[in-house]
Amino acid sequence: MALITCSECGRAVSTKASACIGCGAPLALSSGVDAVPKRSNAPPPTREQIKRRALSSLATLILGVVWAGFLDHPSANNRLASFAAAMLIIGGMCWLIVTLAHAISSRL
Repeated sequence: MALITCSECGRAVSTKASACIGCGAPLALSSGVDAVPKRSNAPPPTREQIKRRALSSLATLILGVVWAGFLDHPSANNRLASFAAAMLIIGGMCWLIVTLAHAISSRL
């Protein structure tokens, strides 16, 4: 028994149910979404690729931190530059987390 999401209310419902238990909407028996995730056929990233991605994400993060440090001066009060520095920091952090998670999951 797998769970699918009701298209009306978003509640998790069994695939064996004929209607949603939350809102009563009829459930389509054959949804276009496969309930079982499939593993990718792509080969896992090599150590060199993981290192390159991690270094690139760290460089992006450091660039954002350095840029934000330069914007602390009172003469450089530019909102667009502050936004760009914040986006570099956030993007670098997210990229690093995804790279590390991908590296760990590919080793399992």
